[in-house]
Amino acid sequence: MKRTTLLLLLLPFAHLVVAGSGLVRWAYGPFGTVGDAAFVVEDGRIYQALGPFGQRGPCIYVFTEEEVFHSQDAFGTKGQGAFRADGDKLFRCQGTFCTKGACALILEGTKVYRGEGAFCTRSDGAFLIDGNTVFLAEGPFVHRTDAILQVVGDVPMIALLTILAGL
Repeated sequence: MKRTTLLLLLLPFAHLVVAGSGLVRWAYGPFGTVGDAAFVVEDGRIYQALGPFGQRGPCIYVFTEEEVFHSQDAFGTKGQGAFRADGDKLFRCQGTFCTKGACALILEGTKVYRGEGAFCTRSDGAFLIDGNTVFLAEGPFVHRTDAILQVVGDVPMIALLTILAGL
């Protein structure tokens, strides 16, 4: 009886524990063998993962739907601008108002290209997203090579592109 009452009291708050959280793990080889946790994405923040199971470490980035800021401290206080999303393009930015700078990455479907300059000229392929696994890619046709990351849970695309731009 006591367990049932406790369960009924805590059940409405269960979404607060799991909502908006994701884990990015290292992956290895051509088949994407899963490794240790690399990053934890939670509540608009990207944390460095600690340990093989992904305990939250210090905060690295703070993000919104369009802007990514460096974390000013380990707790996730918004600092200087790092990246700005504009459609399927990720630009580097600077300052507290995230003034748009040079292009970093271009997303075309499942292919991610390096971008160059202010007009985001497409360069060679950088990454290929295949399901929940991210592979390194090379050449203009994004030839798939070894896996580098595996995404577990809900990770927004701006957070994934930020992690990829930082690699």
